[in-house]
Amino acid sequence: MSQTLQPRGAARRIRTLLAAAALAACSGAFAQVTTFTGSGIVAPTGEATPPGVLSLFAAGNYDFAGYGTWSLVAGFLFDTSLGTGSGGFIFSQGDNSFSGALSSSFAPVAVGPGFEMTYTVLSGTGTLAGVVGGANSVIRLISDVSGPPPYAYLESGIISVTIPPVPEPGTALLLLLGGAAALWARQRRLAAR
Repeated sequence: MSQTLQPRGAARRIRTLLAAAALAACSGAFAQVTTFTGSGIVAPTGEATPPGVLSLFAAGNYDFAGYGTWSLVAGFLFDTSLGTGSGGFIFSQGDNSFSGALSSSFAPVAVGPGFEMTYTVLSGTGTLAGVVGGANSVIRLISDVSGPPPYAYLESGIISVTIPPVPEPGTALLLLLGGAAALWARQRRLAAR
């Protein structure tokens, strides 16, 4: 009876080792923290709705230190009476992107009127699939807001994201082939007894 339990226990141990190896290959999510600067334009997409809520569209180009230039597209509602806003954003660079929610509030900044912005990163595509995190920044309007839109702005901030690793297809295939070979060899030894 112990002979029949022993092979099953060995097969179970092999499966456990394979699962642990697969998890080790797929684990290792890493956090990235970097600064960013950008510039662009923001403009209303229509008339303010009572009591002074503006629908705004923003677009710009951003440099993430060490990660190159990215494009931003954002849409949000801004309450002029409260000085707060919220909406969504997407940063993109080729096939890679990350997106999520944003919120802003009016704040005195070093030069002229400005806003504090908070980004919540909820998802990504390409090499950023599964990314999560957040960013904080300061936006400074550099256009005269009493003139016609669009209005130019500058932004700078810090972003911190966690990027899950994507195992290379070759690594996953080798793990599967190795596990199958180990189980096959074990079964042959048992059948030979």
